[in-house]
Amino acid sequence: MKRFLLLALPMMLMSFVFCGCGDDDEKTEVISDGELISKAIGTWMCVKSTDTQQGHSYDGLMVGKEVTINAGGTYTSTAQSFGYTGTYSVNGNTVTVKSNSGGTFVITVTFSGKRMIWEGAANNGVTFKYYFDRESDDDSGVVQPVLTFTDDLIAGDFSWKVKDFTIEKGRNSYIQKDKEISFKKDGSCEGFHTMEDAWLIKNGRIETYHKQTSEPMYVYTLLSQKDSTISVRMEGTLDDELKATVVLTKVVYQSMDATITEDYQSNIFALRAPIYASCASFVEGQLQLEATRSTPNTVHQISAQSPVVSNTWQAAYSTINRINYTLEMAERGDLQLNQQVTQFLAEVRAIRAFIYYNLGMLWGNVPVITQAIMSSEQASNIPQRSQSEVFQLAYSDICNALGNLPESNYQNEGKLYFNKDAGKMLKAEIELTLGSKSAAQNTLNQIDKDSYIYQTRSVLQTMERPVIWAMAQASSGPYIPVYTITHHQLYLYEITGSKDGLVLETNVSLGDGGATSGPEGVAAEWKKYTYADFGYWAALKRLGQAQSVTGCFDYELLMPIPYVDIMSNPNITQNPGY
Repeated sequence: MKRFLLLALPMMLMSFVFCGCGDDDEKTEVISDGELISKAIGTWMCVKSTDTQQGHSYDGLMVGKEVTINAGGTYTSTAQSFGYTGTYSVNGNTVTVKSNSGGTFVITVTFSGKRMIWEGAANNGVTFKYYFDRESDDDSGVVQPVLTFTDDLIAGDFSWKVKDFTIEKGRNSYIQKDKEISFKKDGSCEGFHTMEDAWLIKNGRIETYHKQTSEPMYVYTLLSQKDSTISVRMEGTLDDELKATVVLTKVVYQSMDATITEDYQSNIFALRAPIYASCASFVEGQLQLEATRSTPNTVHQISAQSPVVSNTWQAAYSTINRINYTLEMAERGDLQLNQQVTQFLAEVRAIRAFIYYNLGMLWGNVPVITQAIMSSEQASNIPQRSQSEVFQLAYSDICNALGNLPESNYQNEGKLYFNKDAGKMLKAEIELTLGSKSAAQNTLNQIDKDSYIYQTRSVLQTMERPVIWAMAQASSGPYIPVYTITHHQLYLYEITGSKDGLVLETNVSLGDGGATSGPEGVAAEWKKYTYADFGYWAALKRLGQAQSVTGCFDYELLMPIPYVDIMSNPNITQNPGY
């Protein structure tokens, strides 16, 4: 989902310096400062774009995005990289534009017929060239009138039902006919997406976001209004490809004197579902990245622009931010601690350790956040920490959480929540990664493997006793086995180099059929278990087998940091090779 936490900083800030840069042999027009402002006012859509960073060029990132330049020194945008809103001021031939996210950019602006051209450089080293066409009703160039939302129009004791909709770009399964959404006077809302729970009006448009994280969700523009029916243009900030027209009819219902029986903030367990849901999205994305990288014919098909890279990264930090918010509630004394709450706090701290360990394993140096981030300004100023620091934080978190984690529950439902055996598995995996094999072996020996029935089939079909901890998937399939007793045995095989005493499904012993021992043998054993996909890429890296097994280049041992987050945060440096 695009995009939680490290929101893209604007690429909008502009110096309108005029020169004769051409567009495909078209004659460009040089005009005065006042003429520029007059001519630029209105709504424009990007039809062609090139961004360049560190010698790499990216075409089409801004295509389809809109920017509306207002006469009063403000702008709005549907592009996350523009920051959505901002201001500009004129000084001679230079117009400095500052987005509400805090970035500064300098752009040369020219006009060629009905086209506006931006060419310039951002303060984070990105250079760019964009071509915009004015949005109009017809070929006359007349700008479409833009209606404005008001609180009284959109919000109250009523809801809006989807009468009809058209998806013009992208895909969105949340928009459905007869689905109801509502906007309340207190700034809360129930939108199309479960995370869309707050709203505000900026420059006549509705912007929705996630209240706890400030993650932007959608922008609604009012296209028409007649009686109790409105037509809106809906554009995604979660999914930059989404552009839809939605017809909504008002549904009025009787107000009820409802009494809130539980304060949401004090009901900590209401946070459990969203934490696990975003963690599951991260795990799904991680598996997709690792499958692409560990398969020889797709090994090189991951770039900083790959949607799965961005979605996985954002799911990780969305999970972390929710956990940080939960832990801060406890630290402020908002929660009455009891055994159940204490166990849950240990549970979410352990999940944070799990996320950070896997972030460090996948990306190396990453931002470390231990306090809830409530604004894009905060998100854009977080420095990277070294991979070793990230691993140490994860190790500290799991060690601190382990004593208070709930005892392992061998029933299906209990295996969907982080338990004590899962904590021991994570602790052992980090110890293995840090090179402490004896510590890892000692940790693994604390797990009662006899409490689990060993898997005998090649594919794990149901939530059976071999599962230690699994994630319920957000989309495809019932769950992902993250830690199983087979993982436990594979870790011990990696530590000792011997299968003696281990229970592993194999038809070939180390001494038969030319099978190899050592790291090659351990790597080959991992590959036999399709339900042990999670952890395979990390094992290949620990064993020094990733390049020989997959054909990846040395730099591809780390994933590329999402391009949009490189743009958003000047403190983040891209991994070498991308």
